[in-house]
Amino acid sequence: MSQASEHRAPRLRPDERRAQILDAARRVLEADPHGDLSVERVAAEAHVSPALLFHYFGSKKKFQYAVIEEAASELMLRTAPDLSLPPDQRLRSGIRAFVRAVLEAPQLYRATLLMSAAGDPAVRALHSELRQVFSRWVIDALAQQGVETTPKVELACLGWQGYIEQLLLTWIDNPTVAEDEVEELCERSLSALLTTL
Repeated sequence: MSQASEHRAPRLRPDERRAQILDAARRVLEADPHGDLSVERVAAEAHVSPALLFHYFGSKKKFQYAVIEEAASELMLRTAPDLSLPPDQRLRSGIRAFVRAVLEAPQLYRATLLMSAAGDPAVRALHSELRQVFSRWVIDALAQQGVETTPKVELACLGWQGYIEQLLLTWIDNPTVAEDEVEELCERSLSALLTTL
């Protein structure tokens, strides 16, 4: 058997190949969270050619967006509110689920925020959608606890989310406290902020 045959990628359906490449991208980010999500590195990790990667995603920017989009969809799914819980427990569990999901895949979250901050319009729109979904269910949970959702409360919740993002980014780069302490800090910070209103 020739060397080329040994390294040829097995034939997969398009959706399987696409998923395989996205899984490889996640492994590359996990191995080097500060590195560039280059087409060449991901293609090597997925055992495909860069040309095949471009065939499935079109361009480097579209490929990077697909990686971020998958991570954002997973994050929104994992942090969807549990409607079977009382409102106060729903809020606490939702915040902790969000933080836990970020801490389990910190490189993807970090990449999302950095690409958004760098001005990529597609990633910025996706990041904005993610923030709005998260803020909406937080505000809804507060309303069900009897908190009047005034413009000031909504503004405070949006500002709190910015604080959470910066806190998590800082922890990802320098994890000085335990993960459960990060969850508790994020949860209690919202209550502390609301008491100032």
